[in-house]
Amino acid sequence: MSVAPKPRLTRRILLFVGIGLAVLVLYLYYYIGTVNVVDVIKHTNLFWYTSAFVAFLASVLFYTLAWRSLLRNLDIKTKIREVLLFAWAGMFFDSVVPDPGWSGDLSKAYMLSKSSGQEPGRIVASVVSQKIIVTAVTVGSLIFGLALLALNYTPSSNVLLFVTVVLFLTVFSLFMILYLSANEKATGKILGWIVRAGCFVLRDRWNPQDFRERAEQLLKRFHEGIRTLSANPKALARPISLSLLAWGFDISITFLTFASLGYPAPVDKVLIVYALTGSLQAVGVSFLGFTEIIVSGSYALLGIPAAISVSATLLTRVVTLWFKLVVSYFVFQWAGIGLLLGKGQGTKTPLPNLS
Repeated sequence: MSVAPKPRLTRRILLFVGIGLAVLVLYLYYYIGTVNVVDVIKHTNLFWYTSAFVAFLASVLFYTLAWRSLLRNLDIKTKIREVLLFAWAGMFFDSVVPDPGWSGDLSKAYMLSKSSGQEPGRIVASVVSQKIIVTAVTVGSLIFGLALLALNYTPSSNVLLFVTVVLFLTVFSLFMILYLSANEKATGKILGWIVRAGCFVLRDRWNPQDFRERAEQLLKRFHEGIRTLSANPKALARPISLSLLAWGFDISITFLTFASLGYPAPVDKVLIVYALTGSLQAVGVSFLGFTEIIVSGSYALLGIPAAISVSATLLTRVVTLWFKLVVSYFVFQWAGIGLLLGKGQGTKTPLPNLS
């Protein structure tokens, strides 16, 4: 058995991270002032800030339990340790790939199917269903946040336009996921476009018939899984409840971070900004540097002091980005090594290389 190289941080990933950091540093230097930010961070209450890390771990746990509940509804037997392992590994892709989160979802589905040897189409149905639940919660949060924004503040027309556009894009993305999940003809047409594009680009270097047959089989099982889940709404109560718990712990990270700075942030302001950034992530425009600027700028527009806004944003991102990136990277390596050594129950296929 050939051994694939271990997953690693490639030049493209390091370049992406470096550009984001450069933009963030320039923003802090020219618009905020690094001295004020550093001074605020020095007075951080470690008890409350440590609690933010605990809340993040709890959020990941409930997020994983929600996915496992969906898998069980599809009669896919898994161990909690296995699901948690691949959920963390998938987060590595979410941390470094600027897309709407599909890289992490599809990679964890891939790893679980290779480890367990179970039907990949039904596993994909579970991650897509979880994506629908998470996006629906995000849409609800943004609508509530927009209502609070209109009731409690007098935002400019540009701010309202920006939030409305983000809401429209998020709702549109949710609609497209639902439409493609329920419509086999639509996914069949997309597959046909992909095959024709592949024939044009790759020409004689691949077998389009073999690709189409395997893709059609995966799509068939995927749609069967979606129908199975939608046919039993009561069974969805558990994963939805677990997803809401994960959302609650996730948003509590922000409150705990503000508390660690000695600033009791109003609920409406945190919810507005949290919903806004969650929506940006859902539509794939949330990446290093840009996210920090949007979040800290939004807090400042809502009346939170600039130094506090930036400090809270940076400390929150240490938890939700850098801590997640470090842990998920090592878990990703561990998961890959486990498959390479044949610890899975099904087909022993190495994890894909990131280069």
